[in-house]
Amino acid sequence: MSPINEKTVLPFSNAPAGSVSKPIWVSRNRKPLAVLLGLFLLLQHFVISPYLLDLWDEASSATIGHRKSTCEQAEPIYPKSFNVSSLIEGKKDQLVNWLSGAVKIPTESFDDMGEIGVDKRWDIFYRFADYLETSYPLVHQHLKRTRVATHALVFEWEGSDPSLKPLLLTGHQDVVPVLPATKGLWTHDPFGGEYDGEKIWGRGSSDDKSGVIGVLSAVEILLESGKFSPTRTVILALGNDEETGGKVGAYNLNQWIEDKYGKDSIAMLIDEGSGLEEVWGQLFATPAVGEKGYMDLELRVETLGGHSSVPPPHTGIGYISLLIAALERHPHNPVLNVDSPLVGMVSCGADSAPNFPSHLRKAIHRVEDSLASKHGKVDRKALKEIEDWWVEGSYKDGTLPKGMGSAMVGTTQAVDIINGGLKVNALPESVVAIVNHRISLASSVAELQQQLIDVIGPVANKLNLDVVAFGKDIQSHGCHMNEGHKGPKAGKVFLNVAFNSSLDPAPVSPFTIDSPAWKLLAGTVRGVYATRPEAQLSKEEADKSLIMAPSISTGNTDTKRYWNLTRNIYRFGYLESKDDHHNNIHTVDEYLAADSLVELVRWFMNFIVNVDESREI
Repeated sequence: MSPINEKTVLPFSNAPAGSVSKPIWVSRNRKPLAVLLGLFLLLQHFVISPYLLDLWDEASSATIGHRKSTCEQAEPIYPKSFNVSSLIEGKKDQLVNWLSGAVKIPTESFDDMGEIGVDKRWDIFYRFADYLETSYPLVHQHLKRTRVATHALVFEWEGSDPSLKPLLLTGHQDVVPVLPATKGLWTHDPFGGEYDGEKIWGRGSSDDKSGVIGVLSAVEILLESGKFSPTRTVILALGNDEETGGKVGAYNLNQWIEDKYGKDSIAMLIDEGSGLEEVWGQLFATPAVGEKGYMDLELRVETLGGHSSVPPPHTGIGYISLLIAALERHPHNPVLNVDSPLVGMVSCGADSAPNFPSHLRKAIHRVEDSLASKHGKVDRKALKEIEDWWVEGSYKDGTLPKGMGSAMVGTTQAVDIINGGLKVNALPESVVAIVNHRISLASSVAELQQQLIDVIGPVANKLNLDVVAFGKDIQSHGCHMNEGHKGPKAGKVFLNVAFNSSLDPAPVSPFTIDSPAWKLLAGTVRGVYATRPEAQLSKEEADKSLIMAPSISTGNTDTKRYWNLTRNIYRFGYLESKDDHHNNIHTVDEYLAADSLVELVRWFMNFIVNVDESREI
């Protein structure tokens, strides 16, 4: 058998033996081939690869099985015993009058309030309590009212079954002050409680007299109907200094409730918080299931005084300016953990919103798929894409105002107060700045304090300043504090917690339907939305859906005092925000739409009855 001729399996060539040449056709068509290759690479990069990635995404999901979304929705829940919503019919004018009257009482709380009984500014709360007693006679007849620390109020609606954990509904009577210089900017008297046929105007109409009046009105109407008597105890706790930290009201309310009912004695707690808002073409209800932590830093520089005619290179004001500049040059790095409610919110958007960014949908699906895989390790690259969207992308694509997304994810710092110097010809001996921090859910007070030391320490060393941070002398890392400097120290820097304000981030409440509390909250919200007045007007409105999604609060509510009472803390008000200003809370022309007030009360009524009928919490 003859051997195989190599020419039969190699390209035909007339080249001399021992030489190698390109095929004639390739040689002649070199330029067209180069153009075609370039076009193919462009096509592959912009068209074929994304298509294949989509196929891969679908194939991966099919291989892993059903993708486990954190945003599975609860079915609407309606009270079984009677039509609760029907009780609100014809009550709009009464509700408006109740809120209007409450706004007329200027229950302002100030940061420098003295002791109750000494500082006369507290006395306005006597008048407010009297107003509530006159306005809600059935509440005061059937519920037991207790004054706690004089002006905080507890109402107990005793249930027939003491084995069931109570429902706790909280709010605050106080409002932020109206600056005298801004009164001329108000369209309506800030304490006039004016109703123009559409909105109730005035300080506190939204924050938070809407919550206080909303829940008291709900109980009054339920009592008036005679159709409801609670099996589960309902507790109303109304603080009187939430706007200044709840140091008197909520603090003592918590102690009173714990003393009577015990730790972990409450089934659920609802306080003021996030509401209803449209994002990505979809309406969401976004209860805050957690709050950022908090710490005010007192940054103090002490130096020798003297006459200004013979100044040192830096006065105390100069030193503190350099230290503040160092803090602002080193902002806190945002960190998004996979178990953050903010990841859950993105998951909800990916599941339901028609205008949700496609790149973000792919990222959250990769995260979910990685967690559902055998190894269960999170796709860090995809999680980083989600983090980057919160930090920058959410502003660039118009989803959130500038800075909001970053503030949700990271620890923020704001230099808000600075004091120093008494005389123009005298060197300041003590200069103080107060820096406000809102601590990320992924961080802690201890971590924040260490970062502040790491930033301030080296700068202070270069300036020849000693550092005492949070009660401890600090040595600069890797060098002696006096290195490069001769003679005495130029001064001393102190880092301390101001106003006894340190608070770690709040425990995160459950936010999937595996939790009976979340399922009950979500089901009630969706049930109230499904029966809203607009849904009766057209099929288009009836077909609209409301999606429950977890959120966090960048600020703190009175709930920071109640962590010991329950895991199920939700900061939520059934109020739809019609603009980006959230009813102008904390600024001029605060208001609340009358129709929103009606729906808020209807929600409270349905929620109270649904919780009472539930045996899962």
